[in-house]
Amino acid sequence: MLISLTCGVGAAALAQPRSSVDAVVTIDAASEAARHIRLAPARLAKPTGKIAATATVEPDANAVAQLTTRIPARVVKLIASPGDAVKPGQPLAILSSVELGDAKAEYLKTRSLESITGQNLKREQDLYAKQISALKDVLAARAAHDTALAQYEAAREKLMLLIPPDQVARVKWSNTTGSLSEFPLTSPIAGTLVRRDLVLGQAVAGDFPLMTVINLDKVWVNTNVYESDLAALKIGDRALVRVVAYPDRSFEGRVSYVSDEVDRRTRTVLARIEVPNQDHLLKPGMFAHTVIEGSGGSREVVIVPETSVFDYQGGKVVFISAGPNRYQARSVEIGGSTGEGIEILAGLQAGEEVVATGGLPLKSLLMNQRSK
Repeated sequence: MLISLTCGVGAAALAQPRSSVDAVVTIDAASEAARHIRLAPARLAKPTGKIAATATVEPDANAVAQLTTRIPARVVKLIASPGDAVKPGQPLAILSSVELGDAKAEYLKTRSLESITGQNLKREQDLYAKQISALKDVLAARAAHDTALAQYEAAREKLMLLIPPDQVARVKWSNTTGSLSEFPLTSPIAGTLVRRDLVLGQAVAGDFPLMTVINLDKVWVNTNVYESDLAALKIGDRALVRVVAYPDRSFEGRVSYVSDEVDRRTRTVLARIEVPNQDHLLKPGMFAHTVIEGSGGSREVVIVPETSVFDYQGGKVVFISAGPNRYQARSVEIGGSTGEGIEILAGLQAGEEVVATGGLPLKSLLMNQRSK
């Protein structure tokens, strides 16, 4: 078998890809590799509108709750476990805070004093109106009430920084509801408890995420679409999603978001597909394959068979016919999969003959020769 490697054979009037490979492999016509090579012309075609891409499953960002505490505390009771379905307002753990206990006690004390001084002020005002009490007694009662009211307002404002305002009015002295220092960690949404970074007796701080609740009834499937496919993509397009865990099942969703920014490195745009997930089969972090049924558009693109494109030195190459038993390795930039093949953005013209099957031995020969 005779194999030679020649540099400098190029194609004229081509848009050049960012990286360049331009070499010719010459192979003996009687070799086994030569007998399996089949050529096909690169051709112009209108995309079918189907945009295939890889993707990842992510939770709906509007249905994720990170539970934290506003104050330093200690875990005294664990109620919910990872995997449990939870409801809004449901206690998931009980924490204890000395700071909260002191704030509640101060709030209750000042509230009581404000009520007592208010009643005394009203009594003195009634007595003064009946000319039974002196004005100085009314003024003294008003001063005492104003002082108690200011202390009460300050204690209430401090407590509102530690617990939600709707809970402040329910604070009271009681021997049946537990210690004043204890408070529940509750879920703000309905969903599933997916993470609990807590153990009994653990001390936690205000900036430490304690639990994560996610509503998985709907998930986001994020994919990157080539900018060349944007004309065929619009909000509301139907999409089918497949994951490795369920190879015989597809999940239907709709495109809900298309980014306004193109990634300068990959030349792709983020597209988001919202997928109903009532059975919770799709899990955040799953790898997925998507096919978006876009509108198609009127543009024409250069298409080659998917088997014609190879990874090489961090880029993509195809092999084109360069004469009898000669095949040029040409760097190309690819777009999306159109359902008929791979879109070529740069490096190839319609009509050029590319190796459609049997190109893998050519890539191996190219790599061997380049390494010498």
